[in-house]
Amino acid sequence: MRSRRDFIKSAGASAGVFFLEGCVSCRVDRCYSVAVLGDTHYDAEPESVYHSHYDESNKWAAVQHEEFRRNGEMWRERCRRLLASSAVLAGAHPTRFLLQMGDIIQGDCDDVPTHRRMLDDCISMFRTAYPADLPFLTVMGNHDVRGKGARSAYLDFAESFASREASRLAGARVAAKYPVFSFRFGPDRWVFCDFETQDLQPVIDAIESDDGARHVFLVTHGPFTISEEQSYAWRLGGGKKCDALRPRLYEALSRRRAVVLSGHTHLTTFCRHENAFGGFCEFTANSVWKKELASLATGEAFCEDPSLFGATAAGLLEGEKLDRFKSELELFRPGVKEYFNSRAAGHFRLDVSDEDVIMFFYQGADTVPARRFALKHPAIENPWI
Repeated sequence: MRSRRDFIKSAGASAGVFFLEGCVSCRVDRCYSVAVLGDTHYDAEPESVYHSHYDESNKWAAVQHEEFRRNGEMWRERCRRLLASSAVLAGAHPTRFLLQMGDIIQGDCDDVPTHRRMLDDCISMFRTAYPADLPFLTVMGNHDVRGKGARSAYLDFAESFASREASRLAGARVAAKYPVFSFRFGPDRWVFCDFETQDLQPVIDAIESDDGARHVFLVTHGPFTISEEQSYAWRLGGGKKCDALRPRLYEALSRRRAVVLSGHTHLTTFCRHENAFGGFCEFTANSVWKKELASLATGEAFCEDPSLFGATAAGLLEGEKLDRFKSELELFRPGVKEYFNSRAAGHFRLDVSDEDVIMFFYQGADTVPARRFALKHPAIENPWI
């Protein structure tokens, strides 16, 4: 039986130690990794652990009980293996922090003390899994604030938690207050926002605030790039109220060659935009491991053709909803140069250096990457593994 040290060594080698070797001369803040998780919907079996106060008069009760069942089954074993594999890789690489893309918990407690206990239990489990003292950042998702009293309970927790963790990374005090906060980590600017904000100007201001930043990262639970869903407007900048400022955010991201990191859709998606302003990349991470998944090679990847961007969602809509979707799609569609969209779930590693920003996708609990996505300098030979 291999020791944990041997496992870490082999996992690191199979996952791309070229990053470490290429950065021997780099300072740690110029060449680093980030362990990344998509939505995790932490929950437990039986339902009564966190949902004994659930209001059964909720019109979505049938759907939400099915989510409780799904989450309990995921966290019984599979998601714990996923977390353990991500933690092993975090120990094998120069990992500076853990980043989770929102919906860290299921919510739906309808009781403030229970909602807070769900958050505390989840954070404690994550802390235990990963290397000691690894900073941990998460962005607000809709499930994190779902249920009676949940929004205030989450914000009471999250703003103090995020302020402390971001301050550790920045080496200076960071006041993490939603809807938008940002900080410098080494040469890079990190911006976090509430994806449901209807005023995009503070997000634009944060992106444009730091001309000297090497890379700009925007972290949002709901993606900015329009998604392949019937609920396409439920994203950052979606819907009529954001019509005026959506093009301005698109321009700001493009001028800074920003990287957008998101979740929410339960899809693993990569989109590279190129346009007259420059361009940006968005990566949407999915860690909702609903079942044992087939390999990407056997058909889980269902779209890699940029010309089909938006086609799936368009096929689900009709009438006024279809007209609205086409209107919002038109901002994004002409500039899409690379596109990947899959239902596959797993964990992720972001490698950041002067030359590149690379996202590795590990399917399920694998420690060998299934895909490699170039998020900053896509014009490289063979961007896929």
